[in-house]
Amino acid sequence: MDNMVVTRRGALRVVSLVLVSGPMLSACASLFDKPDELIKGAGPPSPATVNPGSAAAEISSYRKARGLSAVSLNGQLMGIARSHSDAMARADKMSHVVRGEGSFQQRLSRGGYDAAIAVENVAAGHRTFNEAFAGWKASRGHNANLLKPGVTQMGIAVAFRPNSKYGNFWTLILAEPDNRHAALGPDGGRPMAVAG
Repeated sequence: MDNMVVTRRGALRVVSLVLVSGPMLSACASLFDKPDELIKGAGPPSPATVNPGSAAAEISSYRKARGLSAVSLNGQLMGIARSHSDAMARADKMSHVVRGEGSFQQRLSRGGYDAAIAVENVAAGHRTFNEAFAGWKASRGHNANLLKPGVTQMGIAVAFRPNSKYGNFWTLILAEPDNRHAALGPDGGRPMAVAG
């Protein structure tokens, strides 16, 4: 698993936290005695599915129990998460940056989402949303993303790659739109300083 944070303060800055190195599934090893126990104990990986509404409800409940806002599904974030899960599955690699795809910030921009705050958790190998969610909650960096103050929207996706050691590739994006630009209207453009 890996997590990433993007915030806006004048310009976007990207902070990536790489929690462990080595085989990608070993990043989830804190949940298991051996890094590959999830795969070896379960037989061949099979395609996972996620109900986005149920996932949003579970994440919202987790956040609200800690005094934070609920999150709702956002179509743009769903599409960005889907594209990234598909890219990880094609590459058979869990990462925030998959060759040819661009950074998290670039993916948000290309997907048409102007974020004031955005965080991303990725994972590989989990067979269900509950497994992925438990893994993210058990990891300090991922849990910080789940509990990021100010986020109100989310997108989640999982993609499957047959004959992969991991099988399922998960992406969760939590964000808050930058509404400063929306106030300008569709032809208002970006705010700019005017010398007076």
